[in-house]
Amino acid sequence: MKANLELRLAVPTTIVISLLLVVSVISDVWLQKQQTEEMLFEQAYILSQEMQSVWDFISVNQNTINTDGDGTFTFKGLHCSIVGTSVGALFTNRTDYVIRYVSEYPRNPKNSPDSFESGAINEFKGNPEMIEYASFGTMPDGEDYYRYSVPLRMQSACADCHGSPVGEIDVTGFPKEGLKDGDLVGIASISIPVKAYEENLRGQIVQRAFLSFVVLAACLLTIVLVTKRYVIRPLGSVASAVRKIGSGDLDTRIEIDPATAKGEIRTLSTHVNDMADELESLHKDLENLVEVRTEQLAEANEKLIVQARELETVNEQLRENDLYKSHFFTMMSHELRTPITAIRAYIDMLDDTSALDERARSSAVEAIKTNIHALSKLVDNILDSARIEAGAATLEKGVADVADIMNELSRSLGPLAVDKGIDLEIAHDGEVPLFMTDEDKLLHILENLGSNAIKYTDQGGHVQVNACLSDNGVIQFEVIDDGAGISEEDQKVIFDKFIQGKSFVARPVSGSGLGLALAREYAELLGGDILMRSELGSGSVFTVILPFEEPDFDLD
Repeated sequence: MKANLELRLAVPTTIVISLLLVVSVISDVWLQKQQTEEMLFEQAYILSQEMQSVWDFISVNQNTINTDGDGTFTFKGLHCSIVGTSVGALFTNRTDYVIRYVSEYPRNPKNSPDSFESGAINEFKGNPEMIEYASFGTMPDGEDYYRYSVPLRMQSACADCHGSPVGEIDVTGFPKEGLKDGDLVGIASISIPVKAYEENLRGQIVQRAFLSFVVLAACLLTIVLVTKRYVIRPLGSVASAVRKIGSGDLDTRIEIDPATAKGEIRTLSTHVNDMADELESLHKDLENLVEVRTEQLAEANEKLIVQARELETVNEQLRENDLYKSHFFTMMSHELRTPITAIRAYIDMLDDTSALDERARSSAVEAIKTNIHALSKLVDNILDSARIEAGAATLEKGVADVADIMNELSRSLGPLAVDKGIDLEIAHDGEVPLFMTDEDKLLHILENLGSNAIKYTDQGGHVQVNACLSDNGVIQFEVIDDGAGISEEDQKVIFDKFIQGKSFVARPVSGSGLGLALAREYAELLGGDILMRSELGSGSVFTVILPFEEPDFDLD
C-alpha cells in the first residue's frame, strides 16, 4: 500500500508541477524575446534617426560648406553620401554595430546592398508610405544580427546631385539620375548583433530550469514526507486493525495519535473503532438472535405445513374442476353427437324414397331442421363464448323497444312451452321508454333464461317473463318459474364455465352448460348483470339488470 499510495500521489503531482513549470519557462522565454526585440527596435530606431539627421544636416548645409569666405563656390568633396558613409564606418569601427548607406544604383561599390537590404529597397519602392523595415537575419560573416532600415528619399537639396537633367555630370563627377521629390535615393541600414542577447536568454533559461528542478524536487520531497507521516502510517494502523478485526479479534482498537491522525484519517479511525464496538456488541447478541431466528424458523415451518395443506385443498379443487371439465367435454360430445346422429338417421330415411310417404318425409325434414337449429345454436354458443373470452366480442347498439323484444321472445319461447304443456306468460310495463342496447344479445340472454326455465319446469307448470323500468333508472327483465329450483351449493357455480352443479349433472335433461355463463357474459358486456334467487323444489327467479341509455335521435 505504501508504494502504491506514494506513486498515486507523486506521479500526477509531478506531471502537473512539471507542466506548470514548462509553461512558465516557455512564457518567460517568449516574454524575454519580445522585450529583446522591442529593445533592439528602439536602439535601431534611435540610431537611424541620428544618422538620418547627419544626412539631412549635410544635405541642407551643402552650399554653406562649399562656399568660401569671399562667396566663391568651391566644391570641397564633402557631400551627404560621403559624410553618412564615413560616420557609419567610424561608428561601426568603434562598436560591433554595422551602419551602412546603400542604394539600388550605388556610385561607390561599398554602398552596394546585400540580400536583406535589397529586400528592404524593394519594399520601400513598392510602398511609398512605408517608413521602416526590420527582421532578424545574418550578416556575410555568418553572425546573427537584428537588421533595421529606413528610406532616404529625394529632397530639394538633393537636386544638384540626383535631379535633372538625366545624365548630366554633377559636382561629384557622377551622372545625375533625374530623381524627383519623394523618390527613393537609398536606405540607411543598421545591424545590431544579437549574440549577447541570445547568450543572456540562454543563461536565463538555464537558471529558470534549475530553479524549476529545485522547486519540483522540494515539492516531491514534501509530498513524500507529508504523505508518509500523515497518510501512510495512519492508514497502515487502520489497515492492521481492520485485518485483526476481520480475523475475529474484536477487542482490537486503533490508537489515535493526535499529532499525526488529523482530519479524515482521524474520522476514519474513529469510525473503525465504532465499527469494532458495534461488531463486538453484535457478536454478544448473536446467540440470542440465533435463538430468536430458530423460533421464527419453526413458526415459518408450521406456516409452510399449513400452506401445504391449503395447497393440497386447492389441488383437490383443481382435480374436481378437471373432473367437471371432463364431464363438460363428455356432455358437449354427447350434445354434438345427438343432433348429428338424428340428422344422419333422418337423411338415411329420406334416402330410401320407397319407405316414407309424403307426411313422414315432411316430418323427417322438420326433424332435420330442428336438429340443425339445435346444433347451430350450440356451435354459436361455443363461438360466442370464445369471442368474449378473447376480447373480440363487439356491441352493435341500436334503438330498442321493449314491446318488440317481448313479442320476439313470445315467438321463440311459445312453441317450447306448448310442446311441454307449460303455461307461458310474457308481459311488460307500458311505461318503459325506448332505450339503446344490442337487441340480438339481449334476446339471446332472455331466450336462454326462458328456455332453461321451461326445460327445468315440469308439465303443467308456469313460466313468467316480465319487463319494467325500476325507480333507480335501470331496466329489469325477470324470468320466473315454479320448476325444480337450484340448491345453495349449485347456485355458487351455476354461472361458471366448464362447471355444472352436481344436481344438474344427474338430471335427465340436455344442455351444454354454456348457456348461463354466456348469458351473464353478454349481460356484463351490455353493462349490466344477472341476479338469481332460487330454492330447491320451489322454482327460480332470474333478473337481468341493464342500465337505461336514452337514445340520441340527433334532432338538431
